[in-house]
Amino acid sequence: MKKLKSLFLILIVITFLLLIYSVLFPNMVLENDTIYYNKEYSIKIKAYNLFTDLTDKVHFTDNVDASKIGKYTVTGKIKYLFFNRKKNFTVSVVDNEKPLISLRGGNKTSVCPGKKYEEEGYTASDNYDKDITDKVKVSYNDDNVLYEVNDSSGNYYKVVRKLIFEDKEKPTIKLNGDKEMYIYVGGYFEDPSYTATDNCDGDITSKVITSGNVDTSTVGTYTIKYEVTDEKGNKSEETRDVKVITRPSSSYYGNGVIYLTFDDGPSNLTGQIINILEEEGVKATFFVTGADVNTKRAYDLGHAIALHSYTHDYSYIYASASNYFEDLQMISDRVYGVIGIRSNIIRFPGGSSNTISRNYSSGIMTYLTSEVVNRGYTYFDWNIDSNDAGSDVYNSTNIYSNVINNLSHGKTNVVLMHDSANHTATVNALRDIIRFGKNNGYSFDAITSNTPVVRHGVNN
Repeated sequence: MKKLKSLFLILIVITFLLLIYSVLFPNMVLENDTIYYNKEYSIKIKAYNLFTDLTDKVHFTDNVDASKIGKYTVTGKIKYLFFNRKKNFTVSVVDNEKPLISLRGGNKTSVCPGKKYEEEGYTASDNYDKDITDKVKVSYNDDNVLYEVNDSSGNYYKVVRKLIFEDKEKPTIKLNGDKEMYIYVGGYFEDPSYTATDNCDGDITSKVITSGNVDTSTVGTYTIKYEVTDEKGNKSEETRDVKVITRPSSSYYGNGVIYLTFDDGPSNLTGQIINILEEEGVKATFFVTGADVNTKRAYDLGHAIALHSYTHDYSYIYASASNYFEDLQMISDRVYGVIGIRSNIIRFPGGSSNTISRNYSSGIMTYLTSEVVNRGYTYFDWNIDSNDAGSDVYNSTNIYSNVINNLSHGKTNVVLMHDSANHTATVNALRDIIRFGKNNGYSFDAITSNTPVVRHGVNN
C-alpha cells in the first residue's frame, strides 16, 4: 500500500513538472519563410509560451542572400529561465517576376499581301536569368505571331504580334546624279537616270514615267518629272531641275585653275576618290604617305603622285634635318617601287608654316624649306583649307562650303583635302565641289613643276 502511494505521488510530481514545462516552454515560429529575389525583406522569429510573448529574447544570424535564388537555413536561439533552445528554419529566396519579350517593329506590322511574313526580330530578358532570347518559342498563325517564354523559375510571359496584310507604303525613286544640274547653252543633256524600288514589288524601275524636256539652246530652268506607281496604287514623284546657263566670258572669270590635293593616302577611300575624279574628267594631286595599287592606278590615269611623308611622325621628322631627309627618301623609294618614277613635288607634314616643329628643333623649317629646293624638290602648301582634318572632318556640307567660298579666278587655287581612312565626308563632298567649279568657269589640273607655287610663311 505504501508503494502504491509513493508511485502515485511520483506521478503527481511528474505531471506537475510537465505542466510547468508546457506552460513555460518557449515556442519559436518563423513569420515569413519566403523572400522575393532582390527585394527588401526582414526576418522575424516570434517566440512565446502560454502566458508570455518572448519575441524580444530571440537571437538569430541572417545569412540569407536575396540576390541569389535558393534555400537558406536560419537558426533561432532563445534563453529563458532554465530553457536554452535553438531551432532551424528554412527560408526560400524565389523569383516571381515575369520575363519580358520586346518585338522589333512593334506589336503590329504590315505584311505585303500574298507574301510570307519575315521575322523582324525579338529579344527576351529576365530580371534573374538576364538574356533568355534563345528560350523564346515562336508560333505562326494566319494573322498573328505568338511569342512565349518561361524563365528558370517557371514565370511565364507571352506577347502577340498582329500581322496586317496591306500595302500602303509608297515606292521610292532614287535619282542618279544631282537633283539640280547646270549646263551651258549649246551643251548636251543626258539624263543620269534613276532607279525605283517598292517594299512589296521590288525593282519597279521599268514602271517609271518621265515627263519634261530640256532645251539646251535656250537659257532657262527645265524640270524633269519622274512618277511611278506600285501594284496597289501607291504613287511617288521626284523632280530634277536642269538649268541652262550662259557660259561665262574669260574677261569675267579670268584663268582660274583648281588644284585638288589629297594628303595622307592611300587608304580604303582612295579608290572612291579616283572613281569620282575619273567620272568627272578631273585631274588631281596625291601627296602620299605610302603607295599601293590605287597609287599606280591614279598615276596611270594622269594624276600627280607627290611625296608627303613615310612616317608622318612629327617628333621624328622634325628632330633633325637628317631625319627629315631619311623619311623623305623612304617615301620616295616606296613610290618609285610602285609607279617607277621619282617624284620631286613634296609637301611638308603640317605645311611649311607649321609651328609644332619648334618642339623638336628650333629653326628647322627655315633650313628645310631652303635645302629641299637645293636638292631639286618643289614644295607646295595650300591656300584653301577644306578643314576636313579639323572640326569639319565628319561634315561634308561644311567641307564643300569651305572650298567653294574661298575659290577665286584671280589666283592659283590649291585645295587641301585628305584621303586617309576617316575622311568619308571628304568623298561625299568631292563631286559637288567639282561640279561647282565646272559650272562657274573653273578648270582643274594636277600639280607639276611648272605650276605656280603656293607657299606659306615659315614660322620656325
